[in-house]
Amino acid sequence: MERPAPHGVSPEAIAPAADLRLEPVMPAGPQKARPVKLLATDSVEDAAVCVFSSALDHFEANAPVFLADESAESVHQMRVALRRLRAGIGTFRDALSGSALAAARDRAKALAGVLGRARNWDVFLDMLAEGPGETLQGDASYEALLAAIETRRIIAYRAARAAVEGRKARAFLADFREAIAKREWTAQPQAREESSAKDFAAAALTKLRKRVVKKAKGLADLTPEERHQVRIALKKARYGAEFFESLFSDADDAEEFSATLAEMQDGLGDYNDMETANTLLDEIDAEGGDALRASGFVRGWFAHAAQAGVAHAKRSEKRLRKLEPFWE
Repeated sequence: MERPAPHGVSPEAIAPAADLRLEPVMPAGPQKARPVKLLATDSVEDAAVCVFSSALDHFEANAPVFLADESAESVHQMRVALRRLRAGIGTFRDALSGSALAAARDRAKALAGVLGRARNWDVFLDMLAEGPGETLQGDASYEALLAAIETRRIIAYRAARAAVEGRKARAFLADFREAIAKREWTAQPQAREESSAKDFAAAALTKLRKRVVKKAKGLADLTPEERHQVRIALKKARYGAEFFESLFSDADDAEEFSATLAEMQDGLGDYNDMETANTLLDEIDAEGGDALRASGFVRGWFAHAAQAGVAHAKRSEKRLRKLEPFWE
């Protein structure tokens, strides 16, 4: 027997996804995630339904926009939606488990990987324009580098389009919508108790905060991969705060908590983008050609800019340790 849709989630929202190529209604532009609204009476299961549905709604609001104009922001928002979905599944893993959740997590990761390829080239172009691009403007080697990037960007966007409008993506959305509607998972007994969401949220947020503080210890001296893991932990803690903030009374403290984590995440993101840029340059350099000289200049520019990440990392670790939980 199917359960009724929880508050804030229409029956249509948990129905199987429509074919994105035939969707008649399209938002005016890329859409950010809407706030998750939970009630004090919600069970953990109710909260999970709202969080999972919110992430799918976010993805499906941006997919038609991407298919219509292939904007960089729509790619970004689809990736954010998939990250939020995976983070949500991970957040509830102590209460809910099962093959439907595992499959959704894996399928979201695979789709995000394809979109990530397109996003990386977009970010790289932005970094060049904001950094060494002005110095290299008009240089023949730099023009060759831009041409090589654009060629790869076009290929990445073709792959992204094929993935978003393809059968696997449509099946993923439809299957998980159905799983949410039928609650196709194994739930801990307390997860179905009325008003259990708030206590669960407090415990989950405490765990997420402890994890990021632990990973961020000595942040300025960590390797690029270790800093990347800190950034992932920051994202998960921020998404968790956004999922559950409506269960707690002090909205200002919750917003400050999330905003602080987002700022730290962005700072580490700049550092990570430089590491990614070097990987992309490796790909271009492997083919040789006229872009090699500009590539070397860009690498040096990014290496110098990365030094600012050390000071940012030290400030971020201090701020993180002083950041007060809004759920206590």
